[in-house]
Formats: sequence, C-alpha cells, structure tokens
Amino acid sequence: MTQIEFIDLFKESFDDLESVIESDTLYKSLEEWTSMQALILIAHIDDTIGIVLSADDLKNSNTVEDLYQLVNKQR
Repeated sequence: MTQIEFIDLFKESFDDLESVIESDTLYKSLEEWTSMQALILIAHIDDTIGIVLSADDLKNSNTVEDLYQLVNKQR
C-alpha cells in the first residue's frame, strides 16, 4: 500500500471530512476526530487491509504518516 492509498483509506473512514489530510496531518487535532472516529478508523483498516491497530497504536502516534508506518510494519 502506498502512502497515497493509505491517506485515501484514512479519509474514507470519515463520513463528513472537510479537513485536508496529508501525511504530516496531526490527525488528533482534526475537528472531526473523536474517540468514536478512532474506533471507526481501526475497524476500517482491519476490514480493508486486514491489519489491526490498537488503541495504544493510535495513542502513541501523532500523524497520518505514523499510522502508515505502523501499518507497513505489520504487513
């Protein structure tokens, strides 16, 4: 999975995303980010590419790039 594909996957997990998402986006500072959104993102990544991120993975990450790197480690 390329970084662009992962960013698209990240965006797909939001219903009403108005923010611009790039690799250096601090996703926890997004207006649309909530604890429910975290669960939706975890489920969406699992359903789409079969990789399970934990709540700790999200807690210990800051950017979309951080999440991308975690996904690539598990591949």
